[in-house]
Amino acid sequence: MPKRNATVVQSVERALRLLFKIADHPEAKYGLSELSEFLDIDKSSVFRLLSTLIESGLVRQNEGKKGYQLGYGIYSLAAALREQLKITDLVSPFLKKLALSTQENAHLALRSGSKVIFIDRERATKTIAANTNIGDSEELYCTAIGKCLICDLGETRLRELLSGMELIKYTDKTITDIDELAAEIQRVSDQGYALDNEEYEAHVICLAAPLYNFEGHVEAAIGISGPRDRLEAALDFFIAEVKRTGSEISALLGGARRGA
Repeated sequence: MPKRNATVVQSVERALRLLFKIADHPEAKYGLSELSEFLDIDKSSVFRLLSTLIESGLVRQNEGKKGYQLGYGIYSLAAALREQLKITDLVSPFLKKLALSTQENAHLALRSGSKVIFIDRERATKTIAANTNIGDSEELYCTAIGKCLICDLGETRLRELLSGMELIKYTDKTITDIDELAAEIQRVSDQGYALDNEEYEAHVICLAAPLYNFEGHVEAAIGISGPRDRLEAALDFFIAEVKRTGSEISALLGGARRGA
């Protein structure tokens, strides 16, 4: 049996294990017997731990007292962390890692109205690269990162947004039909990544993934861009790297892993 860290308080450790168990499977609505079996301790001890978590608002009981779920106090903790967190600080190590693994420029962006705004970037080592600078803006509807930023809006809000945009045809591959765009953005939501295959700029491919927060909404998006020939040569690899990075960041933000 591994040696226990002397600084670990057993009751706190057990309470946290309960909390994470309930959080990992919110649909399960675990009862006292199941949680007692999980911790391998008696029901009365588990009941006291749960009562303490309930008192703090971190756990709540279902109607009919048949199971336990996360409490609404979790929102307060998540909101407090969000206030303290600068997303650029959180994402920066992932940007560096993504640029290193793909050897392409990596960037982080937020949505501002009907535009994409780039707030961080990591340059690749390639001499020929698609450059994006901090503060630059691009279109939402025809860029990979832009599609990711609006992939959680739902059809009604999405169509309202698209109908209010001037849908310029930047290349012969730019999608400007609203029905086709709505279908494309739904695919982004389903598959967990977006592809801009020369839709915004000829000879340039961009890939991006949405970053989901604890409320299940898109907080930001991360992506790479580079010359078409280079990205096409190993497109599956690049997609996998971008999706993996998006999933890892979303997990830190408390969001679901989409399109895994």
